[in-house]
Amino acid sequence: MKVVLASTSTVKIAACRAAFGAAYEIIPVNIPSGVAAQPVNQETLTGAFNRIQGARAALPGADIYVSIENGLFEDNGKYIDRAVVMLAAAEAEPGVFYSDGVEFPAHSVAIARGRGFDKWTVGQVMEELGIVKKHDDPHVTLSGKSRAAYIDEVLKIAVGSLRL
Repeated sequence: MKVVLASTSTVKIAACRAAFGAAYEIIPVNIPSGVAAQPVNQETLTGAFNRIQGARAALPGADIYVSIENGLFEDNGKYIDRAVVMLAAAEAEPGVFYSDGVEFPAHSVAIARGRGFDKWTVGQVMEELGIVKKHDDPHVTLSGKSRAAYIDEVLKIAVGSLRL
């Protein structure tokens, strides 16, 4: 069976291989999200949806399509980063799954917002301020668990929901 992943990220490819197993052919394709570098709230879902639709257009006829987009969600004055996974069999409507979240410091969010979320992520600001070591994986410093682990967990749940 063919699984098209709307990304060429090594973290996301590894997560797909782990979640689907060796019986599935994972086909990564670089699909832009069409949203800001730091998506917030609904924009995160829009980015994931844009990627899954782009993957369908780029490689029609696959058995399963997968899209993964991290973004910030505002929740009672806190800023929580979550991975959104959209997963769909063939032409079905995608299911939407959310990873556990990691709270990002409000001060770092404010700086990134001031610089423009279109070009700056909160992770980049936190790395610049010395809060985290890696801008593309602030999760590991803030929670002790890598961004990859959060993605792995939610993707396994999403795949488990499919009737294959």
